[in-house]
Amino acid sequence: MSRLPSTDLYFRNAMAPWVRPRFGWGKRPIRAAGANAFIAGDAFVLIRQDRPEVMRMALNWRGPMVYVIDDDVAAGAVCPLLPDAYRARLARFEQAFHRDLLARADIVLAASDVLAQRLARNRAGPIMRIDPAWRQPLADGAHFAPLARGAPLQVVQLGSGSHRGALAAIAPIMRDLLDQHQDLRFTYFAPRTIDQGLERHSRARRIEPMTWPEYQRWMARNRFHLALYPLAQTAFDRARSANKLIEHAIMGAVGLYPQGWPPAEGREGALMAPDRPEEWGETITQCIHRRYELQWIAQSFSKSLPCVQRFAVQQEMWQRILPIEQW
Repeated sequence: MSRLPSTDLYFRNAMAPWVRPRFGWGKRPIRAAGANAFIAGDAFVLIRQDRPEVMRMALNWRGPMVYVIDDDVAAGAVCPLLPDAYRARLARFEQAFHRDLLARADIVLAASDVLAQRLARNRAGPIMRIDPAWRQPLADGAHFAPLARGAPLQVVQLGSGSHRGALAAIAPIMRDLLDQHQDLRFTYFAPRTIDQGLERHSRARRIEPMTWPEYQRWMARNRFHLALYPLAQTAFDRARSANKLIEHAIMGAVGLYPQGWPPAEGREGALMAPDRPEEWGETITQCIHRRYELQWIAQSFSKSLPCVQRFAVQQEMWQRILPIEQW
């Protein structure tokens, strides 16, 4: 199994100075037990999932076991808006390992408040919150300058197959807006056609999902002005992490989020839209007309982020959890 984005965002990016090379030796106190699993002293860390034999190792570990989870797997396993194959994978994982991993873990790290609250209903042990740590810097905002010279407004939806339901809801809206505004461009991620009109539109670009290394290289080469993050009104989507907030800032885009989504509520520099994606047309239109304000909104979001070293919060958390403080 390959390394998951979650492993970088919730462990490796911040903890790289403590992790030995995968096939090397050294004095660093953390060693890999799998693509998404690590051993530090007598403690075992599993981020989301790994090969079956690695997950069985986690279940049978005699020391402390820490489990990091960034999705509501149980909700996703029965979510009708997720693609069939994706939902089936979650259901298999939930039945084969996820339930047992949650029960076995000495500490569970959950990537959102909603997810932590849900897990706490069926778990007596500690549940802690963890937020992602990206290694990429935030965009500098230089890409906004061409807007004043008539350059097109670049709008993006950054997502995966699990976002298909909400993307399908805004696809007709974006198709109509592209017809109405000649200086508008829309880029979106989907493994297959979402809307025939959008698929054929000359100023819409559908990108098929990439591998994690490919996606990070793509992020470095592209900048956008407005990022749409519609979410379906499902238990799975409501439990999503705050990951996209930072991802959008790395791409230089102001994020537009559902008003009932907790990670964005009250956040300076985050724009809010109705909870139902089908009702986003008016809000997106307002953003198009106010395009020259987006740069200042993006800057206000960047300034609202905690003024700490990029990895400091995660490092402090892991140093409290794992026996590595003497290294």
